[in-house]
Amino acid sequence: MLKYRFSIMFLILLGGMISIAAFNPIIGPLSRNLGLSDFQSGCLVSIAGLCWLLGGYFWEKQTFLNRKMLLASIVLVYLVTLIIFAMLADYAVHAAGKSSLFWSFFLLRAIAGFFFGGIPALAQAYVMGWTTQETRTRGMALFGVANGLGFVLGPAMSGGMASIGLTAPMYVAAILLFLLAILFLIYIPNERNKEINRQSISLSPNDSRIRHYLWIGLVLSFALNIVQVTIGFFVQDNLGYDARQATQLIGIGLAISGVMVALSQVVISKYLKWHPKQVLRVGLLFVALGLLGFLLFIRFAYVDFAILGIGIGFTLLGYSAGASMAVQDHEQRSVASFIAALQGCGSFLGPVAGTALYTANAAFPYSFCVLLICVSSIIVVKKRSAAVNLTR
Repeated sequence: MLKYRFSIMFLILLGGMISIAAFNPIIGPLSRNLGLSDFQSGCLVSIAGLCWLLGGYFWEKQTFLNRKMLLASIVLVYLVTLIIFAMLADYAVHAAGKSSLFWSFFLLRAIAGFFFGGIPALAQAYVMGWTTQETRTRGMALFGVANGLGFVLGPAMSGGMASIGLTAPMYVAAILLFLLAILFLIYIPNERNKEINRQSISLSPNDSRIRHYLWIGLVLSFALNIVQVTIGFFVQDNLGYDARQATQLIGIGLAISGVMVALSQVVISKYLKWHPKQVLRVGLLFVALGLLGFLLFIRFAYVDFAILGIGIGFTLLGYSAGASMAVQDHEQRSVASFIAALQGCGSFLGPVAGTALYTANAAFPYSFCVLLICVSSIIVVKKRSAAVNLTR
């Protein structure tokens, strides 16, 4: 029975991550249809990321409802914001003075981010309550996989549905979450809010054992958000595609990335058995090559997406496994919280930075990401060298 509960919680977290990430690739083409500036489109993604962080902190501490009803209510409000945003965008495309609706879109994304933050926070609380110290690492690994896959599958879904309409992914994400919420209400029993051992909260993100892993995770999230938010502009401006053609190309490309993420993680876990730092070195190399491919060979975009997907798969597994292996059992919860927060931070910082850089020059976002990846690679190599010296 516990296995089914884990499966449902995995699907809810995955569905939530898909829904929040599905917005990224459509915002570029959609914002141009709505008459918004590139920078305004970045703000719509960033405000959701900021409120995601605030909401996660807020909802985890609430006790005015039992955990089951609280999570169901949060999911309901969140999916309503998705539907209202999509309906308003559909209306605004055909309305006069549509750019004046920016602040309405901004408010809706802020509310969506705040309520979305409760989904991973409460899902983590459930996983912590269902696991023991012996099984907690495995449970948190499941949590991390749902986070990572959602941020690849969501954009892929958006692109795949571009032929139907730019707002179609938001309606589909809302329906998916609604069905998952029904499953959750039927199969997950009411529980009293259990207090989990909070000794781990004393762990600092600046702890020398994990800070370089967290830095790499933040850089990866930052770079992915920049790519997802600006690639629509980049494809339209460099290949002369319209909004729908650009979104279709991006969707197929991100689907290819998603397949490569999954395949690379299977290869690592079943065949390579590498240390996380070795996995990170390979992953960062492929991420950098994929980003350079967009800059230099955008006409071979599908190849670029495949290379980037391999890099994401290796890097995602490398930093999350490395951070988890570096700490003790009672510190796993803090590490999982930090890893979940990385995506919120990337969603907050990446879109505004990416659109601002793109406004200055189309090549700047990808060049800047390559620079960050190179710096991160140097950090990994130095850490590896330091570890080797200590063992001598």
